[in-house]
Amino acid sequence: MTYTLPLGVLYSTSGTYQRISNHARNGALRAVEDINRQAEGIRLEVYEFDPRGELDAYHRGVESLLKRGLRHIVGTTTSASRKDIVPDLERAAALLWYASPYEGFECSENVVYLGGSPNQNLVPLLSYVLREHGKRGVLVGSNYVWGWESNRIARELIGAAAGEVVAERYFHFGDADFTSVIEQILQSDTDFVLNNLVGESSYFFLEQLNTACARVSRRLPVLSCNFTECELSAVSRLSHLRLLSSGPWFDVAGNAFSASQRVGNGEAVFSSCYTCAYTAVTMLARACQAIGDDDPDAVLAWLQNRPQVTPLGTLSLQPHNNHLTLPNCIAEARDGRFEIVHRQPATLEADPYLTRTPLAQFHELAAGSSAVPNLRVVK
Repeated sequence: MTYTLPLGVLYSTSGTYQRISNHARNGALRAVEDINRQAEGIRLEVYEFDPRGELDAYHRGVESLLKRGLRHIVGTTTSASRKDIVPDLERAAALLWYASPYEGFECSENVVYLGGSPNQNLVPLLSYVLREHGKRGVLVGSNYVWGWESNRIARELIGAAAGEVVAERYFHFGDADFTSVIEQILQSDTDFVLNNLVGESSYFFLEQLNTACARVSRRLPVLSCNFTECELSAVSRLSHLRLLSSGPWFDVAGNAFSASQRVGNGEAVFSSCYTCAYTAVTMLARACQAIGDDDPDAVLAWLQNRPQVTPLGTLSLQPHNNHLTLPNCIAEARDGRFEIVHRQPATLEADPYLTRTPLAQFHELAAGSSAVPNLRVVK
């Protein structure tokens, strides 16, 4: 007898962050296709809603999916859209399978976090960059919780290393003029820029910063925890930027999962958002197939007691916070693709509130410094 699992898919196919969202959607739908073709005893039936990048549409979307009786939804890309639907999920006792990196400081019983929290991406990235490239940074971000919280954490880590935040700036989704902050970057002794912009604004910023750096013959590291392969084609060759990204997975040469996904897809490009969404659907289906039910509590209990073989490695779902353990790699964009320049030696347990994350590596960087922490306005 075949068990049918109804699955909601809630991703935007248009809007300012459509490249990221579409890649995650493609990963989820490819997982459905693979499971329905290969697995025995289970079949996934997809119900989809497209919010088209409009924040208020996510609430309508999740309501329409929940009214169908669905108990599992894979989707949302931004933290704003995730946070907007958590109350609906909690009322319905349903689960959101969230496959994007996020800024931490959240732990809902109705969300499975698979994309990474700050200790799994931002902390390793800054530890590496502060050692390799210097301790004076400019922080830019989209004007919502991802940008705010990511930059707040970065500011504290840079301070712990006796570094300096030269400037901190926020922009609306879709903003396209970054002249003022770029001039500030060029006029200061900036060692790196942390880019927490999302979608099209990020592409405009990178293009404009690259042009400005070329004008003064300067090459500058730009860091990100949310820039992936699916966005590289949105920017031209960044000859005067060193684009460094931190995440759980990159589409590097020889990757077996990428090779399997290219079958029937041509020479497609894959990303961590694709791979994490694929992982979310396969983990859910595996649990439902094993227990013969899609009860969220039973699904979580089954997964939390069994390490899962995934495209990212063998990982565990942490029972105390519904976060997935993850590897971390830091990669640099070179000739249109990412190449890994640093890899954490072991997978990292998620610490969304940063209560157990050691900061010794940052304090070591401050050794011998006479800097005294103080409150100041960052312009």
